[in-house]
Amino acid sequence: METVQDDAGFYAPLQYQPQWLWAGLLIVVVVGAWYAWIFRPIRRRPPAGQGPPQQDLDALRSACLAAINATAEDADAGRIPVRDAHQRLSFLVREFAGAATGLPVTSMTLEDLRRQGLEELAEGIAGIYPNEFSRVPLHPVGHSAEAARQVVIGWN
Repeated sequence: METVQDDAGFYAPLQYQPQWLWAGLLIVVVVGAWYAWIFRPIRRRPPAGQGPPQQDLDALRSACLAAINATAEDADAGRIPVRDAHQRLSFLVREFAGAATGLPVTSMTLEDLRRQGLEELAEGIAGIYPNEFSRVPLHPVGHSAEAARQVVIGWN
């Protein structure tokens, strides 16, 4: 491109090449797409009225009761610490309820459970809590195992 000097010694400003405009726009688009990819929602929620596929409740109940019994037997035999047994029983009941309802029950507080209408579950877990979190369990593992069994058996 040829620059033209006027009589006063003024040089006209140089024009940018058009490819620089397109290169700049392309960089902005690529950076925007990268941010969109990074911050996209990972978990997709099912449409309203569609929960996760319901599993066979009787099979879930049987598997959970077997795990509760195995945990109680392991604690009685000394294969796992008593406190760990209480924690495992609480988790098993929560896991059962989560599989039965499709709700993230393992991460809900007792108040969250009550707000969701899971009063029996909240009461059962509340009965296990003192043994699960105290320095020395107040009740034997069999007591917590029975509370867990009652929640699972009474689930409908």
